[in-house]
Amino acid sequence: MVQRRVTILLALVIAGAIAYSLLSSGPQVPERSVLAIELSGDLPDAPVTGLAAQLRGGGGLALPTLQLQLDKAARDERIEGVLLHIRGLQLGLGRRRELHDMIARVRDSGKQVVALIDMERINSSTEAYVAAAASKVYVVPGFMGPVTGIAGEVLLLGGLLERVGVDLEYERIGAYKSAPESYAATELSAPAREMYAEIMDGLFADFIEVIAAGRKLSPERVRELVSQGPSTGSEWVEAGIADGISSRSDVLEMAGFEDAKELELSDYMNVDARALGLRDGAPIALVFGEGAIVTGGGATGFSADRISKAIDRASEDESIRAIVLRVNSPGGSPLASDQVWRSVRAARENKPVVVSMSDTAASGGYYVASAATSVVAQPTTQTGSIGVFILRPSIGELLEKLGVSAEPLQRGELAGLGGASRPLTEPQRSLLERLVRSAYADFLARVSEGRELPTEEVDKVGQGRVWLGSRALELKLVDQLGGLDTAIELAKQAAKIPADEDPARIVLPEAPPLRDQLRQLIGMTAARAPWPLEWVLTQLPNEWRGIEEIPPGIVQLVPHWVRLQ
Repeated sequence: MVQRRVTILLALVIAGAIAYSLLSSGPQVPERSVLAIELSGDLPDAPVTGLAAQLRGGGGLALPTLQLQLDKAARDERIEGVLLHIRGLQLGLGRRRELHDMIARVRDSGKQVVALIDMERINSSTEAYVAAAASKVYVVPGFMGPVTGIAGEVLLLGGLLERVGVDLEYERIGAYKSAPESYAATELSAPAREMYAEIMDGLFADFIEVIAAGRKLSPERVRELVSQGPSTGSEWVEAGIADGISSRSDVLEMAGFEDAKELELSDYMNVDARALGLRDGAPIALVFGEGAIVTGGGATGFSADRISKAIDRASEDESIRAIVLRVNSPGGSPLASDQVWRSVRAARENKPVVVSMSDTAASGGYYVASAATSVVAQPTTQTGSIGVFILRPSIGELLEKLGVSAEPLQRGELAGLGGASRPLTEPQRSLLERLVRSAYADFLARVSEGRELPTEEVDKVGQGRVWLGSRALELKLVDQLGGLDTAIELAKQAAKIPADEDPARIVLPEAPPLRDQLRQLIGMTAARAPWPLEWVLTQLPNEWRGIEEIPPGIVQLVPHWVRLQ
């Protein structure tokens, strides 16, 4: 009875909100408006859908939503400029580049973009990178934010786990498949050091190039500035990274918008894009896959059933002209990855399927992407990592220290493979090695078929090596550099949608029916607790997990099984 009353109440509230939005008058956009946008925290790839996600906060403004508002502002004659109030960003490297490029396109349309950086933190390189796309950059009084480049640490847990009595045994294919080293080693292998060095060089070169181009400085000068670490507002201005120091209340006047009217983003979001000639063309589907790729049909994340069904639906819908799959994943289950690969490959026979890589599309994430008609990556996207590993903990010594005894019970020489109280026997290790080699052979075959490359060539660029998007382009692992807008343009061209049309976007997977969402809100239960070591690792600060999230972060360590990561 109580649940029924709550359901009715929620339904009435939602109905009232819908009625209010339909009956209320449209937004009024004055002439000579300046669109004010606050940028902070994380900007997720996928727009928030569903009541539960919205009530949880949804992770902030999504990149596609921000892209639409900036596209509208660039075309809207009533908008004279855009003010970006930047208050600390937590973006992966691919999305950081994407946000920069989105802002640059508004500036290139002839609209003045003003960035105001309002924060204090130990490294403001991300904010400087993003703001470099603006026409003018200001910092608030009291600002503190050194610009020092790219840095981080790779945390290796082998010594700690050995001390507590946990022995991690693993099999891997590829000298560069460094993910097991995070758990089982006390120092990086030579191949891993080589891989990280190349990635760091590429990231730093991209950072220097973007700052130099945006602030009209020579690359040599930017390198010199980074070595000096400009930190205060006056140092930023003196270095040429900022144009001045201003408070939020005075920044528009300082930027030359004395008579302009400030327009809040929340109001401008109600302006129909179609009234400006946007998003009114033939429809394409946008499918968002984010996180570890897992089997089953979970309501969120990169679940194989959920994403495959979305792709299948878009493939079968004759009104949808093309599919753009946005991938942000470090990998996951081989079985789940292959399920999504097959859906992408089948859809490709019906219509163009273009993959847009976000921060990471590595290992299983690349496995999925390789089936597409075309693949787009940012220069700083982490991709490739074509390889496989199996990681198995042996906790017999830990159990002994804790006074716990384990008596194995098995029939069959290999049956104890799933246990954790005894080290692997040679026959068991041989079986794991066969599993890894089989999974790697399948991986090579899928990439070879999808990318139309000889298996031997895929193997040469595989071996578990992570590549930046800029190098992946040279190696034929991706087709073009760019963001989601580039992928949409490629899909549009492949689907022969007229050049003067801006395709409508259908976001998939859709939110569940309202009835199911209400049930989810009322009967929401706690998620199953992960394996204890996995939980501990996922609580580590991002900067401990790798160099600016390189390699793909420590996620879902599953004992005894195969992972593409």
